Amino acid sequence: MERKKFVDNPINGAEERLKQLGYKQELKRGLSVPQNVVMGLANVSPVMAAFTYALAAFAVVGTATAGGTLLQCINVLCIGLILGELGSIYPVSGGLYSITSYVLPKPLVFLGVFNFMIQAFIYIPAIAMGVGQYLQILFPQLPQSALATSVISALSIIVALLIGLNSIIANNRVTQVFLVLQLVVIVIFLYVCFANPQRGLTEVIFNPQVLSADGKSLEPATFGTVLMGMGIMCAAIDGYGASLGFSEETKGSCRNVGKAVFITAFLTLLLVGACDVFSMVAAPDIREFLSADSPLLYVIQSYLGPVGTTIVNIGIIIASFGCNVVLINYMARVLWTGGRDRLWPDKINNALMKVSGKSQVPWVATLIIAIVDCALVFASDIVTMITFGGMSAAVVYLLIAIGSIRSRIVGKDLTRPFKMPLFPIPSIIVICFLCVAIASQTPGDLMIVGIILAVAMLYYLVYYRPREKRESLKKENMDDE
Repeated sequence: MERKKFVDNPINGAEERLKQLGYKQELKRGLSVPQNVVMGLANVSPVMAAFTYALAAFAVVGTATAGGTLLQCINVLCIGLILGELGSIYPVSGGLYSITSYVLPKPLVFLGVFNFMIQAFIYIPAIAMGVGQYLQILFPQLPQSALATSVISALSIIVALLIGLNSIIANNRVTQVFLVLQLVVIVIFLYVCFANPQRGLTEVIFNPQVLSADGKSLEPATFGTVLMGMGIMCAAIDGYGASLGFSEETKGSCRNVGKAVFITAFLTLLLVGACDVFSMVAAPDIREFLSADSPLLYVIQSYLGPVGTTIVNIGIIIASFGCNVVLINYMARVLWTGGRDRLWPDKINNALMKVSGKSQVPWVATLIIAIVDCALVFASDIVTMITFGGMSAAVVYLLIAIGSIRSRIVGKDLTRPFKMPLFPIPSIIVICFLCVAIASQTPGDLMIVGIILAVAMLYYLVYYRPREKRESLKKENMDDE
């Protein structure tokens, strides 16, 4: 509950709210709403999401990906409204982490925090591995082994790191170029799909099919498969929350933060959803489409030939690289905010909080992200990472949706510069969708997420809560003296 009701203003409302929440303005506030959206969309990387993240859905649930994508688009629209409201109340650079810390009880905060921070070590290596694979497709003379893919992926992370250590303004300029190239690729791809329909949209949505076990034929997919597809697409149509990661660098009012994340979410569902659904409408042969190493690239090759495929492939590589530049920036700020909030032991917190003097970026947190992710590209594969990433993202958004309802109950007097319309309908839709999507996943993925939740709760009970009690008792003793 606020002691004094906050009044937003268009000049420096977000900075004033940050101070009221007890934080100093340490990062450079230089982004407008459109520039914030550019950073958020670059983090989403619509091309990467459609061409690489969706690989897991096509591989696991076949054309049931279409129904799963449409359900996830509805879900994302509602999540965008929720994040718009909560992000405008708490314009702190930790993004989804910061929101959970304000709207949930402490034990649940740690469940959200651990699941969210794990994504920093899932999406970046998954994207980098996509860069490696598409480079191998583009240049067949390169070594084609899994080890070679990992080496190329690690090198792409290192280059993205070097760009990410520059100022946020310099990063934004680079990101704008990458994003324009992505949009060009998407326009070309959607033109090809709309110009060459091979089946109706209703057929793709209402008659889903999956590859048989031997990969030689197609079999009907159940509605349960569609729901599983929605869970996997939680990872593909995601990343829009990155707009909140730049809250402390966004100029003007708190409402600007809410507007930025909602616009980013809407554009994400529109661009990624259209590419994935209409790719199945245009595919010359569904069995070959689902059997292809890159189903969407198969569609391009079918209609534009080798030259068109090469051009789009180059666009995918550039887009994917640009996505990693932004994602490293975003997740570094999440770790930096966690250190500032003293989530970890003090030595770790002090290291994470180091900000470079000239460019004003959290350089230690940025290095940690890059080093760990370079190691992870040698330890897993894209499908596994994306499938698990979808589960992890679903858990975080589920907790935030629950927190949005709790916020309205316990924070009735809070100023909400960007107010969610039709409350509580968006929150209820998200909770229902994600509970079903999570329950429909494989036992193995559920077990992994369960282990992470158990570790998070153990950390809270064994380390964080006792430390809070000790510090509270120490403060009381000092006050008594």
